[in-house]
Order: sequence, then C-alpha cells, then structure tokens
Amino acid sequence: MSIQVKKITLAALILSAFAASAQAQSTNVQIYGLVDLGFAKISGQSLIERENHPSRLGFRGTEDLGGGLSAVFNLEQEILADTGAQKGNLFDRQSWVGLKGDFGTVYLGRTKNIVDGAQGKIEPFGADGYLGKINEAAFRVGVSSSRVSNALTYVAPKTAGVTFSAQYVASEVSGAKAGYDLLVQYEDGPVYLHAGYEKAVQAAATTTDQPSMWMFGGAYKFGDLRLSAAHASGDTHVAATGEYKANQFGANYTLGQGDLKLSILRQKNSNNKYSDKDMVKTINAGYEYHLSKRSDLYAQYGREQVKSQNVIQIGMTHRF
Repeated sequence: MSIQVKKITLAALILSAFAASAQAQSTNVQIYGLVDLGFAKISGQSLIERENHPSRLGFRGTEDLGGGLSAVFNLEQEILADTGAQKGNLFDRQSWVGLKGDFGTVYLGRTKNIVDGAQGKIEPFGADGYLGKINEAAFRVGVSSSRVSNALTYVAPKTAGVTFSAQYVASEVSGAKAGYDLLVQYEDGPVYLHAGYEKAVQAAATTTDQPSMWMFGGAYKFGDLRLSAAHASGDTHVAATGEYKANQFGANYTLGQGDLKLSILRQKNSNNKYSDKDMVKTINAGYEYHLSKRSDLYAQYGREQVKSQNVIQIGMTHRF
C-alpha cells in the first residue's frame, strides 16, 4: 500500500471518528404531526370543510447529556388544513425547553395547561369537541384554558401508577398575580383517575380574587367497553360571570375495526336567570374506523339542546 493511500485511509478513519462523535452528541430530532379534515353540516348553515382534531406540525428532540440526564424540547404549530394557513403564532401549541432525568421532567415555555389536558384522557373524542368546539370551552368552567405561556412545568416519574404534575404560570404584568396548576393522575390496567386544581394567572392587576377551579375524573375498561365520567367546578370571582359547574359522561366501545363513541356534557352557571336550565347540554355520538394505526375515517353526530343546534360531520385523520 502506497504512502498516499495510507494517508487517505487514515484521513477517512479520522473523519469517520469525528462524524460518529458528532452524531453521539447531537440532538435526536423527531418530526411529527397530524392532518385532519372533513365536511360538516351545522343547523342553519351551509356545508363547510373543517377539522375534528386540530391539524399540527411539530418538532421534538432529546440530547443525552450523560449520567441519566437529557435536554428536551418541543415546538409545535397548528395548521388550518382546508387552506394550509398557519393558525395563531408560529409555535402557538408548544414552545418549550427543559431537562429530563430520574427526578422527572422540568421545562419552561408555552405548553398545554396540565389540568385542561387531563380531560383528553377520559373524554372519548379526546376533548376535541366537534360541535363548534363547545365541549372544550364548557368543561373549562370559565377559568381554564388550552395553553399557558410563560410557564414552568414539572412532571414527576410515575410511582405505583401515580403521576404528579405541577405548573407555575408567570403573569409578567406588574401587580398581577401568577397562576398555578396541580394535577394527580392514577393509571393501572383498566383504571384511570385524576384530580386537578387551577388558580388562573391574572392578565392585569385587579382587586378581585383569582379565578379558580377543581376537576375530577375517572374511567374503567370492561373488556371492549370503556366508561368515563368527570366533574368540574369553577369560580370566576367576577359578578358578571359567576360560578360554573360541568359534568361529563363518556363511553367507548370497540366494534369491528373501529370504536363507537358517546359523550354527554352538561354545564350550569350561577348567573343563568333560568337556573333550572343548562347553559350547555350536548350529546355527541360517532364511529372511528381505523384504516391503520395512523389513519382513521370518522362519522359523527352532535346536538346542543340549549341552542337546538345539530351537526353531522365526516372526515379523515392521519398521524405521522
């Protein structure tokens, strides 16, 4: 072997070693997302094209820092699949960075409200209500929200089926109080339970108490049937909006190559002059046919009894 060939071989080995080292130290990034779109007919309105689950595109990654410690991040934006337009800010759904280890996961930035997020564990439609999204807002009882900005979130490791999570939300407004959320979840086999408390962040300095809420929920799976129920109570501490209470019942039954789903939701408000009536009363029923682990076809019906509004929707969901 000539000296020139030896030099080339040595250079290749050195470059390979550097490449392997860089790969070992680089962040493992995953591109993921969901595209959902269908046709819906709502009482008194023209046929429209809209989603059931919000379409999104995200990036998440992990870097191994050694000693069981990892750096983690998540960036996620919502997309209006019918037009291709971006909804809200670029990474309005998730925008955070943090650390993960034996102690659990702690991260900072914009993320899912942990109390609101727990509802998706028991609501058969994943809390993505399709009757004008009224189900989502109704169970937030005038207090909670889908996402929180300026948040510090901690999720403890699961121990004996129990997971504890906490969230601190800075107001970043002089004189306004910060918010916080606490959540306990239990999951073991067919049983799932959760309890959460939220003190909402103040958007401005006021003399009134902060809005607050409690919520409880659970589910049990009997073979192919999973039953769930949840309750939420919220006090806005504002005379004009008052207090809210919401109750939800759900059922999911595996039928053939899909799932038959039912969700019933009722919400009351202390300021409703018709105190014997509901503010919101919905029933949703549907069937999701699983083409694969990632792709579903769905057909759904919903009725909001207070407004006498009906909706029928068909569509497709693909996850990647």
